[in-house]
Amino acid sequence: MHFERVHGAPAWHDNVEVIDVYWSAGYVAGVSVPIGRAYLDMHPREHKYKHAAQFTVCDGVEGVQRPEGALVTNLPSEGPMEFGQVVTFFHEFGHLMHHILGGQEQPWALFSGVATEWDFVEAPSQMLENWALDTQTLQHYARHDTTDAPMPQHLIDSLRAADTFGRAASARRQMYYAQISLQLHMRDPTVPGFDAAAVVRQLCDEFSPYPYVEGTSFEANFGHLMGYSAIYYTYMWSQAIAQQMLAAFNATSYYDGATALQYRDLVLRRGGQAPAATLVYDFLGKLPELDALHAYLRGE
Repeated sequence: MHFERVHGAPAWHDNVEVIDVYWSAGYVAGVSVPIGRAYLDMHPREHKYKHAAQFTVCDGVEGVQRPEGALVTNLPSEGPMEFGQVVTFFHEFGHLMHHILGGQEQPWALFSGVATEWDFVEAPSQMLENWALDTQTLQHYARHDTTDAPMPQHLIDSLRAADTFGRAASARRQMYYAQISLQLHMRDPTVPGFDAAAVVRQLCDEFSPYPYVEGTSFEANFGHLMGYSAIYYTYMWSQAIAQQMLAAFNATSYYDGATALQYRDLVLRRGGQAPAATLVYDFLGKLPELDALHAYLRGE
């Protein structure tokens, strides 16, 4: 793929970069027609959305309109990025590419872009996070601020070791969030004595790796209760699928062209044209399972 900045294109703020996306094959500047457009709103400002997300600007419909998506983050405008910020960028960029690639050959808007089942939506973005830890990728972007030397291997090894720390605790925390999401939507709030805070405290004691903090109201600040309703569990199941798809790249390399093209064409470009299980099966030759997730949680 080829990316080209569009100067003078309308956007909602002067700091937003507008990028047209092209197929690399046969690309000639000013001649080829882009397959989609990306808006990069990367840096913080007053009254802006405070987190990171990819938003749909326009769903792609073949022969009618091309897909357009916005990547909105709050990354520093000056100075180096923290590693966690890099991972966040890779994650949201995964959503952006899924939206554009999955939206440029769709006859129906309903199946365009990230139009798969909810428990697959996060899988492509979670899988792409792993490129932030890849040696070749790291040595491309993680460079010394004065000498421009790439990150040495011993630091890469330390970074990877640190990344494995606490994975099991993180998984338990995700199960805690998933149970809050599910249990609060299973209860009838009109029943006398219903207490959302009490439900959260009970679930914390049962599932969370950390003790309940008195005087807090986590349920009042859990935004996914609105966006994800009762299905926050999808993050964990998507991680299971992400790790299984990643195994195909681990078997070759993160920059193996044949594997990447298969993934692009069999998973991303199809959008919601087939059930997610079918997309995974066509790419891997088997249905989703948990073995790769278990290996990931063990740090293997």
